[in-house]
Amino acid sequence: MRNHTGVRRAGWMLLALLSLWIGWAPPVLAADKRVIPLSNLRDDQPDVTLNGETETVVLRAVLPPVVGLTSAVLALTYENGIDILPEKGAMSVFINGSPVADLPLSAFRGPVNASITLPGSLIRPGENQIVFQTSAQHRAICTVRGTYDLWARVNLAASSLTLLSDGGVPEPDLAMMRQLLASVDRAREPLAILYPGSEIDADHLGWGSMVAQSYGLLLGDRTPRVVAVPVPAKPAGGAAPTLESLPLPGGKNILIGTRDRIAPILGEARAAAITGPFLAVYPLPAAGDGTGGGFVAVASGRTQQEVDQAVMRLSDVTRPLPTQTAMIVADAPAPAAPPPPPVQAEGRYRLSELGFQTVQHSGYRYTGHFGLTLPAGFAPVSDRSILFHVNGAFEGNLGPGAVLNVRVNGKAAGAMEVDKRSSGVIENGEMPLAMALFRPGPNLIEVEAELPPAGGTDCVFAVRRPTFTLLDSSSIEIPGFARLVTLPNLRGFASTAYPYGGVAGGEPAPPFDLVVVGRDPAWSGAAWSLTAKLAQRAGDLMAVVPYTGWDGAPNDNALIVGPVAALPQAVFATAPLPADRLAGLLEAGSLIAQAKARGEPMAAADRRALADRLRLGWSGNAARTGAARPGATAQTSGQIGLMGSAMAADGGTANRWQRMAGDAREPAAGHGWLPDWARRVVAAAARYINHWTVEDAPVDVVALTETAETLPEAALLQYRAPGNDPLTWTLLTASDPRAIDRAMRSLGEAGQGEKQWDKLRGGGALWSSAAPAVTTLEASRPYQIILNPFDIGNLILILARNLSQRIEVLFALLLGTAVVLTVSMRLLLKGGHRERSGGESSVGEGSGS
Repeated sequence: MRNHTGVRRAGWMLLALLSLWIGWAPPVLAADKRVIPLSNLRDDQPDVTLNGETETVVLRAVLPPVVGLTSAVLALTYENGIDILPEKGAMSVFINGSPVADLPLSAFRGPVNASITLPGSLIRPGENQIVFQTSAQHRAICTVRGTYDLWARVNLAASSLTLLSDGGVPEPDLAMMRQLLASVDRAREPLAILYPGSEIDADHLGWGSMVAQSYGLLLGDRTPRVVAVPVPAKPAGGAAPTLESLPLPGGKNILIGTRDRIAPILGEARAAAITGPFLAVYPLPAAGDGTGGGFVAVASGRTQQEVDQAVMRLSDVTRPLPTQTAMIVADAPAPAAPPPPPVQAEGRYRLSELGFQTVQHSGYRYTGHFGLTLPAGFAPVSDRSILFHVNGAFEGNLGPGAVLNVRVNGKAAGAMEVDKRSSGVIENGEMPLAMALFRPGPNLIEVEAELPPAGGTDCVFAVRRPTFTLLDSSSIEIPGFARLVTLPNLRGFASTAYPYGGVAGGEPAPPFDLVVVGRDPAWSGAAWSLTAKLAQRAGDLMAVVPYTGWDGAPNDNALIVGPVAALPQAVFATAPLPADRLAGLLEAGSLIAQAKARGEPMAAADRRALADRLRLGWSGNAARTGAARPGATAQTSGQIGLMGSAMAADGGTANRWQRMAGDAREPAAGHGWLPDWARRVVAAAARYINHWTVEDAPVDVVALTETAETLPEAALLQYRAPGNDPLTWTLLTASDPRAIDRAMRSLGEAGQGEKQWDKLRGGGALWSSAAPAVTTLEASRPYQIILNPFDIGNLILILARNLSQRIEVLFALLLGTAVVLTVSMRLLLKGGHRERSGGESSVGEGSGS
């Protein structure tokens, strides 16, 4: 009994010690779990579809850094067509080049859910690639026609990538900040640019535009969305806002300003570290839902010039930032310009140079594609063709009707018959592609081989299937084309950023003026989002001269952003739409879109009545093409006053930005040696060519309300600036801040497989967030810019191109030439006849004598 009591006491003592040890043990870090929907990897695209016997889709995923990643789980939801033969159908999944799963494609019974556990070593912070590759065969129809029934669809909205780590969220530093900006776990959050005070000035507009451009470059092909967030001063009787207490729209934030202005926000300790051009990043506390990783980056300095240097260093995506939380920028403020993005001009290019690799396809229909990027000044000549030199081979039991089809930008461009006469090998097969099908900027060339079997339609698996091989030694030959730009052209604006960015005529685009009229932060955010998208298409940062308010006509190409009612009439002097009619149209469209946003869509009869009232108000006042809207003058004058005070406070903001833009322009100056008289001659020649070869297309405003089910709430107009210089103004406007915010969100949405941004055409685009459609306005009062005016060959090509577009002018010239030649030959023959007649008379008189 005594021993039993001692054992019991010892047990109680051990239990007490164990409880005490457990109480003293340090707390275990909670595992960090991030669930990233795959729909974040693409703009508003809920699924991807893979068609035919074989196809590959690549998704780019920029993942945030995590501490102690233990595992990752890829959850997929997919479905496929009912006609796929189960024994021959599969979808392979690759992560960063490593195969991770082979999923079956069987007879359709509904969506299939699959969960793939990935090792932590396979996923890396930063850019990752997720590749889906399908292989399928028809169960009954083994022909070209049967391949159109083969498809597999991955539901991105229902699929996800889950990252599980045991170390929590790492403290952000400057080196990882760019990964955090482009990370897909916060893809739906905008970039918030913070500025002190309630009103933005020209400096913050310019600084924000540079940061927004670098953000667009980091996102790749995803549409950037940037918002402006004011940080008000300390309220009376209240505490000053701090980084931790700011009401922020998301976890990606950048605070910009001089030390004196942002010191109350940072606090004394942080502000004391700003002893020069300053960059830093500070973590934000975890959100209410437990998600962490948010941050606020700071770009500051003691003076505006030091802030300039800090912002430029932050925006230079070609140079990495150090692995520290704060730094004083001491390196050169003007780094060497990066190499321009690859652009194909005249010459012959192998497909391997265009990123295409040799492919061997076994089946009945092969589809592949490659890209071709043409310069901004590409102007096709109608009677010329781009040659596609095909090197390939085919084998197997091939039947009649085999053909190789080529499409350019979705349009049929050429075909090549494949038969046994070529002994199964295609060597330098020449296929002309009409040059008119190509356009400046990116072009998509699709290759489709149809290989019908010789044995009919029966599926005999013992017979070898046809095989087609396309070699990357095939080439594209681009002949000479005219270096000419016809403006306005929103297609070129959306694909190459010209005339605001990119390279045209061998020189980078000159700096442009960014003019924002409107006190609400939504207008600055829209301007930043627009410049970020243009930087994506230009492939580099653009030089900007910022202006807040309207203080006279800009001296360069200009992007103008503001509410339609506050814009001065000088903005609409050469616009394709009158100010009053455009304002009425956008206000009506805003009412319709706002009703849909509230979940109470307006009835079709009410929309039609609204359009009828617009047309009734426009009838009988056609002469008031430039009538001002009520209140426009007062708001505009207020903006001008704001502009003057902002510029006076900092000692000439625009002058400093103009000097910075001039420094960026100097290395690219190519025609500075030309005298003024030569420039005037070239400008006059361009005007005459434009007068005789380009037709005006006036806009029918009333027609905009007749066929559209949804009236537009935003407009993007491009037109020639008033004056003799060939300058371009591009106007982004809406009726109110909420309308411009909705409209900028919808630019990245996809309607019928194409983003709203890629639908921009002509001289104007009107759209609404209530419907995925864009109304295109034809280019009104077009004008031309000759990029290489002293190249005789270029001038000849321009003349040939323009005359081919105006048949009546060409016919008149030919008729005039024929008349001149006929009259000249008649005069010459008549003169010769007189000479011969005179000679014969002289001989007769001599013989008679």
